[in-house]
Amino acid sequence: MKAWKKTSLITVIILLLIIFGLISIFNVSVSFPSSEIEFSPGTEIQNSISSSSEVLPENIIFFVADGFGFSHLSLAMMTLQSENKTSVWNAFDIKGWHDARSVYGPLTDSEASATAMFTGTSTNFGHIGIDINGDKLESLCAIASENQFSTGIVTDSYIWDGTPAAFATHTTNEDNARDILQQLAASQLDLLIGELEDLGEDEVPEEDETLEILRTRFQLLDQSLSIKSIQDKTKPIAAVFDEDQVQNLDSSPNLPQLTDIALQHLSQLESPFFLLVECEEMDAASHENNSKRVFKGLKSIEKTIAGIQQFVEQDEKTLFIFTSDHETGGLAAISDFDEYPNLRLKWATEDHTAEVVPLFAKGPGAELFSEVTRNRDIGVIIKYLVQAERDSEEQEPF
Repeated sequence: MKAWKKTSLITVIILLLIIFGLISIFNVSVSFPSSEIEFSPGTEIQNSISSSSEVLPENIIFFVADGFGFSHLSLAMMTLQSENKTSVWNAFDIKGWHDARSVYGPLTDSEASATAMFTGTSTNFGHIGIDINGDKLESLCAIASENQFSTGIVTDSYIWDGTPAAFATHTTNEDNARDILQQLAASQLDLLIGELEDLGEDEVPEEDETLEILRTRFQLLDQSLSIKSIQDKTKPIAAVFDEDQVQNLDSSPNLPQLTDIALQHLSQLESPFFLLVECEEMDAASHENNSKRVFKGLKSIEKTIAGIQQFVEQDEKTLFIFTSDHETGGLAAISDFDEYPNLRLKWATEDHTAEVVPLFAKGPGAELFSEVTRNRDIGVIIKYLVQAERDSEEQEPF
């Protein structure tokens, strides 16, 4: 081998060793397109839903903890154990998972995942209530209303956020705030509670215009949130708060309080109800890799769950579903022999991950969720439960 070739080969080897060394030392991630991975298409669950459920739910509460993965769940359970508190997680009848995906594969944003969970149809990133071709999908809010359900949304995020928007609206992006607000006001929603954010910026209308849009359908509650002060009991209600006013248990109000108020109001109406609850705080904290904020968010989630479980136990006709739209942050609770039993939290990214996420259910119809593996399966089952509620129990679901 000529000397210059030998030198070049040695140089290449040295450079490769340096590159691999840097990757190992600094934990540099290597990316590749997901189009190169062969994904399993999954089975169509609508062909296997059993009508053997003895009791169908009268009411449905669907709690979506944005960005909440199994590591968040592990951290929550370890924290409860260390504080000698009863675990709210053990009270669920069904404990499973789903793959939190979009039409592209096992990675999603909130809009695509929420659309899948509410409609039973996978779609593109950013799409809210529309399919990959841009065609409108019938919203879960509309389906529930057609079947005589009262409907409500409670979120600790802004009310046009991707998850609540997918319950009742159709658009290509959650940045279309004015359009989403107008669609919410034109929907059949009976209750809407959440925050306002970035008023007057881009497509977000100023506060006066926002409230004017909401008043076309809703009675606006003041900060006291007094249901007794409602003059027209038949008119839908809404309550809106400042940006980041609803964050954790230190907030006034907080998510458990808002959820309790929603349950009180919807229970007074002479119809079954479907309530969507969203906790966006976990996603925001995980995007920041803010571990202290995660702990506070977990406590808010657990207290909200505890309140809902108490309602479900008192009212045996209510189905409670808890899940996430995707995992955020790649959170891991780690330790070693030198630190055990103390734990450290480590983050892999500030973005969404392709991890599977928890799915829990309690109450009549909960057993139907035991076979779920795809997020779109959730939408198929929920639509069946909502539509079957007003049909003869002898009728085949599909």
